[in-house]
Amino acid sequence: MELALFDSPSIVDHAVANAQAAKEAGLSRYWAPQVMNADTMVVLGVVASQVSDIGLGTSVMAMQTMMPQTMAQQARTVSQISGGRFTLGIGVNHEPVVTGMWGLPWDKPYSRFVEYLDALIPLINDQQVSVSGQWTTQRSQISVPGDAPDLMLAALGPKMLKLAGERASGTITWMTGPNTIRDHIRPNLGDGSIVAGVSAVVTDDVESSRAFINKALAIYPTLPSYRAVMDREGAEEPADLALIGSAEQIVDGLGRYAEAGTTEVAISRVGNDAQNEATLEAVRGLKI
Repeated sequence: MELALFDSPSIVDHAVANAQAAKEAGLSRYWAPQVMNADTMVVLGVVASQVSDIGLGTSVMAMQTMMPQTMAQQARTVSQISGGRFTLGIGVNHEPVVTGMWGLPWDKPYSRFVEYLDALIPLINDQQVSVSGQWTTQRSQISVPGDAPDLMLAALGPKMLKLAGERASGTITWMTGPNTIRDHIRPNLGDGSIVAGVSAVVTDDVESSRAFINKALAIYPTLPSYRAVMDREGAEEPADLALIGSAEQIVDGLGRYAEAGTTEVAISRVGNDAQNEATLEAVRGLKI
C-alpha cells in the first residue's frame, strides 16, 4: 500500500512546502481537494513546476463546477507541467452545495455524471469529442500536448463504484473505514485502485484531538453518502474514523487499511504544527 499526503492549502507556497516535505518523507503522492481555499488546479500546476518526483492529484474536482472541455484542458495542462504525474479525481458534489450555494438542479446526479464522463473521457484521451445528451452536449477539440492524466472517481455507493471500476482507474474515498473498504468498496469496485483519505494526528491528548476533528468535520455525518459509509463502519462521529494517538498507533491503523485491500492512504494531518510534523515523521519511509 502506498502512502500519500492529503492537503487543503490556502497559500500556494504552503502547498509547495508540504508537497516537498511529503516527497522527502517518501510519500508517493500529494492530493488537494477543490474546496473554498486556493484553486486546486492552479495550486497543483505550481507544485508540479517546483516539486519533482511525486505524484499529484485532485481529490476531488466537482463536475458541476465546469464544462468537460475546461476540465480536460486544465487536467491535461497540469499533466503536461508535471510530466505525466497528474491524476484527475472528479465526483459529484453534495445536494446542499449544488442547490443551496450554486442554485443548480440535483435531480438524477448519477445519470448526469455518466453523461459528463461521456464527454470528458474522450477529451482527456483523444482531445476531441462529439456527444449529445440530455444534460451534457460537447462538440469540441482541444490541443494540449503531453500525457493524458489518469482518472479516478469519488464513489461510495454501489452504482458509482461500479462506474469507477468500469470507466476509471478506481475510486477516491473519504470518511471510509477499513471494514467498509473490505466489505463494500472492494466488492463493488472490482480490481480498481482504492485511495482512502484518512485523518491522522500523533498526540498524547486524544480527547482534545477528537473534539477538534468532530468540530472541523461536523458537516460529513449530515451528508447521506458519508452517513451511509459511517454507518457501515459503525462510526458515530468523524473522529471514530481518524487515526489518533502515538506514532505506533498511527502505523497500526494504516496497517488495517492495507489488510482491507486499500491501494493508497492519503493522510490528512489534523493537528497543530508540532503534531503535524510528528505525524509525517511517523510515516517517514514507511512501507506497508
